[in-house]
Amino acid sequence: MSAEKVNLGAAGELAIRSLIDRAPLASSLAEEFKKEGFRLALVGGPVRDAILGRLGNDLDFTTDAHPHHTKKILKAWADNTR
Repeated sequence: MSAEKVNLGAAGELAIRSLIDRAPLASSLAEEFKKEGFRLALVGGPVRDAILGRLGNDLDFTTDAHPHHTKKILKAWADNTR
């Protein structure tokens, strides 16, 4: 699986830093999906809100992992973050 580098510009870079700073567990969750060969992406309103500088309390994700893989990854990740 290859990931292309995308130029997000200053607003995008600020949004990414804001999301990582305010939701560090999301970054560790993405790493767990990556270790298993899948991608996890933040989508929707939280992305828009981060770009506008108003990150809320909920995060929406999408992944290319099938549901049974997602459950396995989430269970292992949750067990290790308690």
